[in-house]
Amino acid sequence: MTTSEDTLESHEVGLAAPPGEPLQTLTAAEADGLELVHQWFPAPLTVRDGSFALPPEPAWRAVVHAARRHLEAMVGAVGRLECPELGPLTQCGSAWLIRPDVAVTNRHTILSLLDDVQRGARTLRVNLSAEADGSAVLHCPVTRVLYIDPIHDLAFLRVKQRGAPQVGLVVVDSIVTANPVAVIGFPSHAEGGYAEPEYQQIFGDGWFDREGRGFKRISLGRLVSTSDTLLEHDCTTLGGSSGGVIVDLVRGSVIGLNFGESRDRRVNLGVPGWVVQQRLAQLEGSI
Repeated sequence: MTTSEDTLESHEVGLAAPPGEPLQTLTAAEADGLELVHQWFPAPLTVRDGSFALPPEPAWRAVVHAARRHLEAMVGAVGRLECPELGPLTQCGSAWLIRPDVAVTNRHTILSLLDDVQRGARTLRVNLSAEADGSAVLHCPVTRVLYIDPIHDLAFLRVKQRGAPQVGLVVVDSIVTANPVAVIGFPSHAEGGYAEPEYQQIFGDGWFDREGRGFKRISLGRLVSTSDTLLEHDCTTLGGSSGGVIVDLVRGSVIGLNFGESRDRRVNLGVPGWVVQQRLAQLEGSI
């Protein structure tokens, strides 16, 4: 199980990255090692009641144990992006709070709905409570689409929290490439899209709802390369993970926004945290 299926939309809307530093390339030895990582990759951790079980792999168990406090403080700010009017297709992707009243997601998760949302024919919400076995309902209505980036697969949404508000996640503008990372998001059911043994090994716990919508999960991995405009990582995701948050497990901070995969390179992709920070700073005076 190597990559997600949630990215073709970003290419269909003509997303193009600006010139930046060239991507780092892998040597043959590194590529072989990457395949081994993918072949034996840990299954994403299913979030229940704001927490999760440790992975069985000893090395990852130690990493996640050390990061548990940070992760448990962060998962409550990550939600499933939904359009209720779509019925069984309610799930649009993932989103997370960068401020108590602002959520971050991908451009491609909302672009096809934008006209309907702006004229009131459809609505969006961020479901912070979509956890396995969960009975709580914590829907945050999207009151306004604040910004859609013309270059990066990035968008900001104004949200209205109900009850005790979640704080926004801390985004850092530096990356330690050696640190293990995770994507927190909502991979949705995709049986038949991948080799059955791999799919069952990774997602065989069956934690999807009856419509195939994903519950909150933490997918573990490592950075493959970075540039001014792009992160590459090997966290295992599926459709629905678009808009998930990329977390440095050592520092407990956000380093990027997941948006999809590169099928040629068999890696997943993210918008770097410093791009997210810069765009939000440009908006601060108008929101």
